[in-house]
Amino acid sequence: MFMRKSRVVWIAVAAGILVVIAWGLYGWLSDRRDTPPTASGNIEADEILVGSKVGGRVSKVLVREGDRVQAGQVLIELERDELEARRAEAAGQIAQLQAALDQLRRGSRPEEIARARAQAQQAAESLAMVRTGPRPEEIRQARADVEAVRAEAQNAEAQASRFEALFAEGTVSAQERDNAVSRRDADRARLEAARQRLQLLEAGSRREEVAMAEQRAREAAALQEQVERGPREEEIRQAQAALAQAQARLAAIKTQLDETVIRAPREAVVEVLDLRPGTLVAPNKPLAILIEPDLWVRVYIPENHLGRVRLGQPAEVRVDSFPGRRFSGVVEQINRRAEFTPRNVQTPEERVNQVFGVKVRLEDPGRLLRAGMAADVTFMP
Repeated sequence: MFMRKSRVVWIAVAAGILVVIAWGLYGWLSDRRDTPPTASGNIEADEILVGSKVGGRVSKVLVREGDRVQAGQVLIELERDELEARRAEAAGQIAQLQAALDQLRRGSRPEEIARARAQAQQAAESLAMVRTGPRPEEIRQARADVEAVRAEAQNAEAQASRFEALFAEGTVSAQERDNAVSRRDADRARLEAARQRLQLLEAGSRREEVAMAEQRAREAAALQEQVERGPREEEIRQAQAALAQAQARLAAIKTQLDETVIRAPREAVVEVLDLRPGTLVAPNKPLAILIEPDLWVRVYIPENHLGRVRLGQPAEVRVDSFPGRRFSGVVEQINRRAEFTPRNVQTPEERVNQVFGVKVRLEDPGRLLRAGMAADVTFMP
């Protein structure tokens, strides 16, 4: 009987010990399950590379490394004298093309039309005269001129012969003889010219003269028609296209002028700026590096803890520089794809090697944190 009671006592004690051990193990596992997941990473910040699409020489550097700048604040200015000259030239060309287009749209002026009509009338009259030929009275006048010049030439011929005889006798001087000979030769030339003019009048207009007069008349008539009709529609469109091209060129120059002033695109801190006035810079090259004020931490969560992290979840961040301080954060991004994954994941032990990147946006109103700091992130339940 005593032995039976002892066995029952030992069984009860063993059962109690097992219950205590099971309860402790359950509490330990529960504590581990309720412990918020923690991960470590580095604080990062987005960089902004600012520069200019046009190269040139630096004229002003208005900020220094470490300065906090606002959106739109001027950082660097480049020389713009050459671009200003090109803009003035383009503006002058636009004014010239605009004036030409306005003139085409207005059409011909009354005085231009009157002048074109007068020229066409004059060309037509000249053509009629050439086709008709000389008038009879002009021929009669030319014949009378020939007879008159012939009489003068005969008189000069006789006088020259007489003076040569007198000179041979020694009665007149050599100068008087030479003067008489010169008048004779001049009258001979006048007589020949009068004969040729008479022949031209009697022969009438030549075919080539008529053809030239007809060509001049056609050109004058075409000019009159063009002036009266005004510019053609295609001429106006061509002038409009030239004006639009010049305006586009001016707009491009203005854009280049805007690129000579480098501004901060948003609030940031100047991280790198190694320029001095007079430095030559190339186009499309970064001239300064800005750090955005918004900071964030990139950490990696194992797969078995991923279910305890969600978008918008609050987090606490600790850094070594401020050991007694906690910074707030919010989960902003959870990667959709795992990283550092083994080739074949077969067992639960291997699944913990899969990690997912998580981005936590930091709240740092005091601007105490810096990019590059190591940080420990605890995801709050």
